[in-house]
Amino acid sequence: LIALSIIDDLPIKLIRWCAVSLGALAGFCLLTKFTLGIATAGSLYLFFSGNFFSSIKKKTNYLVSLFALLDSLLAAISVSFILLSPNFYIFNFHKILVCLVVSGTCGLLAWFIQLRLARKVIDKAGEKTIASRDLRSRFHIRTVSWYVFYVIYCLCLAVTIFSSHPSLVDYLKNSLDLASNYSSAMSLVGSKRELILAVSELVLISILLICIARAGNFGFALALFLCLFLAFKHGFVRHSVNHIVIFSWCTLIVVSLSLPKLRTARIQKIPYLLYFYVLVIAFIFWIPIGVSSPRSITPSMAIKNLTYLFNLSSLHSSVRANSNSNLAVEKLPTSMTSIVENKKVDIVPWEISLVAANNLNWKPRPIFQSYSAYTTALDNLNFKSLSAEPRDYIFYDFSAIDGRHPFFDEPRTFAYIFCNYKLNSYLPKSSQQNKFSYPTNLLLLEKLSSSGCSPSVSTSKTSTVRWNNSQHIEASDRSIILAKVKFTYSLFGKIYKSLFRSPPVTMQVTYADGSKRDYRIIPENSDNGVIVSHLPKDDNEALSFFHRQLPAQVQSFKFHATNSLLYSPTIEINFLSFDI
Repeated sequence: LIALSIIDDLPIKLIRWCAVSLGALAGFCLLTKFTLGIATAGSLYLFFSGNFFSSIKKKTNYLVSLFALLDSLLAAISVSFILLSPNFYIFNFHKILVCLVVSGTCGLLAWFIQLRLARKVIDKAGEKTIASRDLRSRFHIRTVSWYVFYVIYCLCLAVTIFSSHPSLVDYLKNSLDLASNYSSAMSLVGSKRELILAVSELVLISILLICIARAGNFGFALALFLCLFLAFKHGFVRHSVNHIVIFSWCTLIVVSLSLPKLRTARIQKIPYLLYFYVLVIAFIFWIPIGVSSPRSITPSMAIKNLTYLFNLSSLHSSVRANSNSNLAVEKLPTSMTSIVENKKVDIVPWEISLVAANNLNWKPRPIFQSYSAYTTALDNLNFKSLSAEPRDYIFYDFSAIDGRHPFFDEPRTFAYIFCNYKLNSYLPKSSQQNKFSYPTNLLLLEKLSSSGCSPSVSTSKTSTVRWNNSQHIEASDRSIILAKVKFTYSLFGKIYKSLFRSPPVTMQVTYADGSKRDYRIIPENSDNGVIVSHLPKDDNEALSFFHRQLPAQVQSFKFHATNSLLYSPTIEINFLSFDI
């Protein structure tokens, strides 16, 4: 944003070089933290697009903005393609070089051919028009040559990307799937007071950006608004203290960069008043962090950290010592690790620190944190990975986040694990039978030679229930019932989810013993079939479940949402079952 705030004051050649550099940075960000890449690339493209349309409206030279837009876009895609896979950096770089050489050669040929044709035309013209025609023709020749370069490079780049593996298109598609559904699957509801303050900031800063756009900085205003909006989503979709601090920083940056763009005397004081307002709110947001965080920064600690700048080996030793100390907690018993030595293992749901602590031969699922496989497509990716290349062993911990039931994180993948893996002969040791605690409660699952479940069959029971209405189920002691639950967003819900977030959907379960539990369910992946007949309530019941004893039988369940207007009034459920 700082670079974009001064880019209009640069010479034309520097503008295009800046566009290429910032586009390359955006491409790198897309591969490191996708949402950061969206913010970087999106603000860049909106900036040059806004300048392009402003130039057309003012009837000034629009080609600079158009070429800068194309430069940044192609640079981002090219860098993303080069850095997509560590095993193919050099190979992909060579492919991009070939594309550049081919398109550059075509552009030079177009320039040469047009130059020859233009000279013939000028030779036939009168002496008075030669100079003016020469200037116009040179400009036209250069422009057409660039057009040829861009067309050929785009074609070469498209062919290269679609014919290469791993696929950049698949990466972007799955990343967009993750990002777009985050607003529902990972949402948390926080303080209404903080939300009201943030919305007031958003409205006031939006008015300020409208003034900036009317002052002739349309592209820059669009770029600032995109970053502000994404920061708001980042802060309040998963509403917590640590997230909203990012939004408060962004408001300060946006208002600071807006100040020099408003040169109209009568409104110059307004941005300063707004800056004071967002600064006060930022302090309100920061207070909980200052109160809850331990005061770990002391003068002696600061001096020690400064000395690390001149002694990197000491820094490396300190980091290594801290890392080893943290990993020591994750050390598993030798009797457990000896079983999986040199075997392919995976870890469910997320505790991958076990890999470094125990030197495991880890073969991760594509979405190796179960709670992040919150769409049917992502769940299917994990299922295909496990079924195509089965792991010899799986470390399983009965854990979940945000009040979910662990079986709901990746439903299709978990159903495959339950049917195709069994408890290894190694069992957690404890002073009490069937009682255990982490890390010894980590279950070790072993691959079966064949599936332990009959093929799933439809019960021919398709039900449509309304919100807060109970659905009864009946299951035998040797069968598992799955429910493909399809939630449909209303038009209002789709808009609300895109602009803000969807509040959590809960499933209230009534067990056969009369007890009740509320579990969060993910609307975006529940259509893959969640287990509903038996839902263990704790680690000990989970142990019995993997012993095929099927505890915690469910009698009925119903769904609840804070705002049911976001969804269709009815929920479709298709029941499946399999015997064990």
